[in-house]
Amino acid sequence: MAESISDPACIFCKILAGSIPSTRVLETDRAVAFLDAFPLNPGHTLLVPRDHHANLAELPDELAAHCGELLPRLCRAIKAATNAEGANVVVNLGRVAGQTVDHVHYHIIPRSPGDPIHWPWPQGRTTPEEAARLATAIRAELAS
Repeated sequence: MAESISDPACIFCKILAGSIPSTRVLETDRAVAFLDAFPLNPGHTLLVPRDHHANLAELPDELAAHCGELLPRLCRAIKAATNAEGANVVVNLGRVAGQTVDHVHYHIIPRSPGDPIHWPWPQGRTTPEEAARLATAIRAELAS
């Protein structure tokens, strides 16, 4: 196994190292899920890769796939344990998107009718021409 990547200043790296306590609910050799210390709803859980990567765009595909394999199981368990009707799975990428800790992490937030979280976000519209332009630009970036 390759040497672990860690940032000694990162709060999640400190949690993963055990120097900050956490309530863990799932551990693998590549990721840890623990209850959020400041939950939006009871059962709000964070899934954090053990290796330090600042955000989702920097996460290696293989590690993203591992986290993705854990998410359905975590969602089922959190929903059942909290009697939630649903859940939001959220990854913020960058400060403008609400990321406050520079270590990629997935939020699993159990949801019930009448909870204090406001959803959905307001939606916009796009023209077919704008959609075609954006699709072309995204495909070009994927190919590079």
